[in-house]
Amino acid sequence: MKMMMFARKPLGRWVLSACLLGSSWQGMAEPLAAGQQAPTFQATTLDGRTFDLQDYRGNKPVYLKFWATWCSYCKAEMPHLDAIAQQYGDAIEILTVNIGLNDSKANIQQFYQQHGYQLPTVFDQQGELTRKYQVVGTPYHVLIDKQGKIAYQTFLATDQLDALVTSWGQTAAETAH
Repeated sequence: MKMMMFARKPLGRWVLSACLLGSSWQGMAEPLAAGQQAPTFQATTLDGRTFDLQDYRGNKPVYLKFWATWCSYCKAEMPHLDAIAQQYGDAIEILTVNIGLNDSKANIQQFYQQHGYQLPTVFDQQGELTRKYQVVGTPYHVLIDKQGKIAYQTFLATDQLDALVTSWGQTAAETAH
């Protein structure tokens, strides 16, 4: 399988969005670390599907992207995530989590309709998932391996993120044959 390079803007344009999420970062324990078991959760997507992280343990890795419609960097990264979903959606479960801060389901739906995105999305109105994953800014990417452990976290859509996603996709393709 050929390695796909996902189109991205120069790194200088991917500066971390300076959105601190108020109480979600205050008083937190140690940040989540690679190799640590990912916090489990159940949530309902905007299209009414139940997402249970436990369903994927032992089956396939999960890619969580925390974002907001008012975050310009989040929106600029969506074509990148959509390309990943198109290429590796069968091998990697992708879920976007809108942090719910100063946002609405209507804003998300309008943004998706304008760009033709059909990414499964949870609207985290109460900030529960955002706190569980100790997200302090957007965009924020969390890759969870098949064993349910955090494999990688980043504020940027990085080459390292792409390499891990590609390796998971290739591994899934090889096992399918």
